[in-house]
Amino acid sequence: MGKALVKKQNNPSHFCSFPPLSASDTRGQLRVLHRKLDDSGTLHIQANQNGVYSASCASQTGDSPTGYQDAWLRDNAMIAFSRWQCGDSESAFKTLQGLTTFLKTQAHKMEAIIDHPELGQNVQRRPHVRFNAKTLKELGEGWAHAQNDALAYVAWLRLRLAGSDPQFRLSQHERDLYDLFPAYFRAIRYWEDLDSGAWEESRKVNSSSVGAVVAALLEYQKLEKGRKRPSEAERKRLDALINHGLQTLHQQLPFESPPNRKTDAATLFLIYPLRLISPSGVIRDRGLQGWILSLVRARLLGANGIKRYIGDSYYCQDYDKWLSPEQRAGDFSNRIELRDELLQPGCEAQWCLFDPLLSVIYGERNLLAEQLEFLNRALAQLTVDGACAELYYLKHGTYVPNEHTPLAWTQANLAIAIHELESSLNRRKHRP
Repeated sequence: MGKALVKKQNNPSHFCSFPPLSASDTRGQLRVLHRKLDDSGTLHIQANQNGVYSASCASQTGDSPTGYQDAWLRDNAMIAFSRWQCGDSESAFKTLQGLTTFLKTQAHKMEAIIDHPELGQNVQRRPHVRFNAKTLKELGEGWAHAQNDALAYVAWLRLRLAGSDPQFRLSQHERDLYDLFPAYFRAIRYWEDLDSGAWEESRKVNSSSVGAVVAALLEYQKLEKGRKRPSEAERKRLDALINHGLQTLHQQLPFESPPNRKTDAATLFLIYPLRLISPSGVIRDRGLQGWILSLVRARLLGANGIKRYIGDSYYCQDYDKWLSPEQRAGDFSNRIELRDELLQPGCEAQWCLFDPLLSVIYGERNLLAEQLEFLNRALAQLTVDGACAELYYLKHGTYVPNEHTPLAWTQANLAIAIHELESSLNRRKHRP
């Protein structure tokens, strides 16, 4: 990164005025941290009457050109997962009910593609992944709706919740909806489908998307075994569908979409929250998990956050200088090369989603030093008033948070990281 371009490289946040969390007095520091976060409302996220969260409701008006007053399936699934992990199952359930209500309006699209797979080539005829948070209806504008991971995250979490507690079992209407998912993913041949993935950009075969579908199908498989005894033909058909995805993952991982896209922070989701690559997951390869972590740290780690991937032009340097608010909110999935021309090498935005996830992952690996390191990085990314930013980008040579602050997904991830640190400390306390 050129020195002339970057005048200030250190993190501009000064919210955490107390020393970083340390192994010597972590519990005492956490008590202080909780008070500070509560006073600032850092982790407060408010669902609407549908149980659904806007991407950044607190920072956007109802007619904001950013579109962040709308809801995304992926963001909402991640927030619901955070609520569940932090002990609020009822809140998670309400959110999933809202998402299910919206997905019922998309069932006819899945049915049409199941009957006529060629229809899936038109992304506007696929189930929509972004929608009006208040009305739970489709948005009229075009969007990169070919996002298999977004659909899969909702199915994965709803089915997990159903399997975890009888009070969250599926209603008949939900059964009818989620029974469509295996047939839909088979119709689009998800294991080789070109989708826009987590970042809603150019279509390609993304490991993070294929893995999310595999995780959802595995949850469906578990629920089916408990609900009824599937026939031998049904069992083999579902096994084959899952194995198709696993074969793609074995070919592509630890990369996202080789040869063009290798290191991508979206592959972290396969480790957490999906736990697909874990000692208890279907891919029990600790070495593969290590490779993903090392690649992200070696290639994407920045002083103010973590890049999504090398060459990411979203919120590159002086982004709001080059693009109007309407353009910044536009769909670039079919013209990404135009936006990429704006990026100066090394000036990718640095996101705040990932440091909390790395903290959790290292906590599950019983590596307290690394768990604290990445939680401290996440806390240092809070704004002066304690808000969770979407990302930091270079503006006039200085890293600043963008306008989507606070971002609900970042808030959710930070909440899990703090909760998991407390769990790690409790495990260490009771360890013989």
